[in-house]
Amino acid sequence: MSNRSIAVFDLGGVLIDWNPRYLYRKLFAGDDTAMEHFLATVCTPSWNAQQDAGRPFAEACASLKLSHPAHADLIDAWIQRQEEMVPGPILGTVDILAELRARQVPLYALSNWSAETFPISLKRFDFLQWFQGIVLSGEVRLLKPDPRIFQLFFEIHAIDPSHAVYIDDLERNVEAATALGMHGIVFTDPPALRSELVELGLLDPVVRIDHVAAWVVDLERARAFYERWFKAAAGPMYSSSKRNFKSYFLSLGSGARLELMTAPTESARAAHLAVSVGSRDAVDRLIKEMKAAGVRIVSPPRLTGDGYYEAVIADSEGNLLEITP
Repeated sequence: MSNRSIAVFDLGGVLIDWNPRYLYRKLFAGDDTAMEHFLATVCTPSWNAQQDAGRPFAEACASLKLSHPAHADLIDAWIQRQEEMVPGPILGTVDILAELRARQVPLYALSNWSAETFPISLKRFDFLQWFQGIVLSGEVRLLKPDPRIFQLFFEIHAIDPSHAVYIDDLERNVEAATALGMHGIVFTDPPALRSELVELGLLDPVVRIDHVAAWVVDLERARAFYERWFKAAAGPMYSSSKRNFKSYFLSLGSGARLELMTAPTESARAAHLAVSVGSRDAVDRLIKEMKAAGVRIVSPPRLTGDGYYEAVIADSEGNLLEITP
């Protein structure tokens, strides 16, 4: 069982969508080649990082305009039109943050962000008030992945890194956090983050119907029926090497799948409902709780011949339910 009980978030690229291209694509009238050249040679990531480390924008822009006087207006736009680089939150991640908050998980933020521009987003996004503490690189004048900013974060908020999960979209920052004892997660998208937090026990799994199953006599005819009339897309046929059993999984849009199965000993009928609980650990925990409560466990958790992890139980009416990750 994980002992991770604290969630620490990076902000830009995880909870807040930030990218200078949102602004400069407009300023360059859609000329992406010219825009990318400007961002690679004038207002570069390394130049902006110095503001994240505490340098005032007035000083930064004045210095840059001496070197690139022809781009003075574009340089000034970086600070004058800062909000246009931030179109909004990454909603799926904010939903996860809200769930963690509802579960009373302590929430913190550790971000490379200018102390000068952060107040703009603080006014725009109410969820930034949910954090019990925020450490900004621009305030402490240290940049991730420097281990010193992590150590300072631990000291300021009295956090044991062995209890903390750190979420960042940059792998180098996650590697630094992991080296100091935090559990690091490289953020790619909200569903992947949710899955990892479920595995760590910080979020409850989202229970959903994975598929419904039916026995059929003529497997190919049944497959063709659903393909013709419901535009179903069939996966590869599974044929068991241990028993005379064949099946197809059919996808019908974005909802639950349909499993068609055939075996000489089975007649055409509805077979079972499969419920997904999010992870193998969640399957194991649920079955353990059900067994203790007296629920009939038809088949304990196992890996099937076609590679699925599942347990089978009988509901209060005797209907079969597959419990899957």
